[in-house]
Amino acid sequence: MPTPIERIKAIAGAALIGLGILFCYDNLHQVATYLSLPAMVLAAFRFFQAYASDHHRFLQFAFRQMVVTFWPLLLIVAGTVLSQDCPVHDRNRISKRSRSVDLSGPRSTSKQGSRHS
Repeated sequence: MPTPIERIKAIAGAALIGLGILFCYDNLHQVATYLSLPAMVLAAFRFFQAYASDHHRFLQFAFRQMVVTFWPLLLIVAGTVLSQDCPVHDRNRISKRSRSVDLSGPRSTSKQGSRHS
């Protein structure tokens, strides 16, 4: 049985993962709405112009844009880390009762055990 702290961590982890996925989807949806050939050509032109003029400033701007764009991934990573420490119940366990079932006996409901001569 998980402790109350483990349950809270699992719930918080799932919530962070859900929020991260939601915000990633929203960011990707916004990018997809602005995606067109003229917009891509203009962005490529600005990219090369900025890179040619000042490398250091360009790298600072690019890093800042990456952090702003991908911050929802930090939520997903944090949620995964929180959920990772929580125990998972073994769903493949077979109860003791089902181990002792004899399907070949006279009172069995299986087709093999219910054959009458």
